[in-house]
Amino acid sequence: MRRPLQLLALVSLTALTAPACPADSPAQRRAALLELASTDAAAIGALTAALADENNVVRRTAARLLANIGKPAQDALAQALRNSDFVVRLVALRKLTDILGADATAHLATALADDSPVIRQIAVAELANIKPRTDQIRELLQKASQDASPAVREIAAKALWPFHKESTSIRDRKDWDHDIQVVQTIPLPVEGWRFALDLGPDGHLKKWYEPQFDDSSWPQIAVDKAWEEQGHQYDGVAWYRTTFALGEKPDCLALELRFGAVDECAWVWLNGIYVGQHDIGPEGWDKPFTLDVTNEVKWQAENQITVRVFDRKFAGGIWKPVVIEALK
Repeated sequence: MRRPLQLLALVSLTALTAPACPADSPAQRRAALLELASTDAAAIGALTAALADENNVVRRTAARLLANIGKPAQDALAQALRNSDFVVRLVALRKLTDILGADATAHLATALADDSPVIRQIAVAELANIKPRTDQIRELLQKASQDASPAVREIAAKALWPFHKESTSIRDRKDWDHDIQVVQTIPLPVEGWRFALDLGPDGHLKKWYEPQFDDSSWPQIAVDKAWEEQGHQYDGVAWYRTTFALGEKPDCLALELRFGAVDECAWVWLNGIYVGQHDIGPEGWDKPFTLDVTNEVKWQAENQITVRVFDRKFAGGIWKPVVIEALK
């Protein structure tokens, strides 16, 4: 004769909260969880207890069933964030951020200390998406920017990055129907740039882009070859700085700073003014790009240029010449 459902649930709950007998297999314990599971909060206690099961499959089943219950199970899911099993922690983190949104900050802080770089990467990405940012979120992002995982550091650094400007070439403007030509090309120096690795990376916080910054202690580098070819075996962020003089202003409509190629991302300041970026990911390593500097250049004077470069792997740096093009 089959037992009534309520009696079966009671027996299952008792089995979950009491020491398991030798005949109690993981498959039986998992089946008992599935039998108990519902949107009814009454199942939460048994599912929470199952998070301590010796079998990973049972624990993962309990975590998924708690996630299905949702908000009433958020305390149990918070407990699951410290579980020894990666999948349990992952399920808990996903659900807590889903049901709490911006209020999940404390749980994301827990996840940022996780042993798994995957968990930390998910946590920092969720933090980066929370708007507006509180001081606590900024502090957590700053902490993540020093993480051992390059992927975590990259997400945090991008979230904290304060510089952004869209620059559209006059050659690409849809409201300009005239034929644009380069009437003069002014090459910038190839040799003698100053160069520094930014291990922080926090050069922008130290204002390495300001014209008056003293870079005299930085070694020199050329911009016609990768930094690895010049003795710097390194992947990450580095900075280039140099000065150049300009004479009489040519008769032109616009001036653009043209980079032959930067491997792989670049952020550019001219005379301390941020003029734009080339940030399309790894595929940008060999793509030329231009930035409008019509209003930033100084004629019959000395000009200062700073370029921040980020390279993920292989060769890196400003590996093709830089010029100013006068357009008319």
